[in-house]
Amino acid sequence: MSGMLGFLSYGLGTLVALALVAFIAIVFIQDITQKKHTVLRNFPVIGHLRYFFEKQGEYFRQYFFMNDREELPFNRATRGWVYRLAKAEGGIIGFGSTNNTNEPGSILFVNHPYPVIEEDSLPTPPLVIGVCICKTPCTAQ
Repeated sequence: MSGMLGFLSYGLGTLVALALVAFIAIVFIQDITQKKHTVLRNFPVIGHLRYFFEKQGEYFRQYFFMNDREELPFNRATRGWVYRLAKAEGGIIGFGSTNNTNEPGSILFVNHPYPVIEEDSLPTPPLVIGVCICKTPCTAQ
């Protein structure tokens, strides 16, 4: 009886190993033939670890590492936004913010319960972009 169990466990182990090799071969072929992710194309099979750890990163950063807005020169939030734009997935971000809105100069959009009546409204001055930075600032109207 023990000889039969040994044979079955050996056969089962071999079957599992062959299934694992076949799975890795299929993933390898899919990775090198796809054209969407350059990381997977250049590093087949192992490239999936990058996406796994990137997904798990928010849990690690919550307790151990930096915030999404603390890295320099480009923080994680800006990099994610650029990646989405580069892949034509849209750069629109949902409600909420990870910016520190308590800093002086932060832009806040606040709801107003009632619209301003036309005769009470004041003229809005044009926005000048590039003052003190460039030779010819642009006036947006």
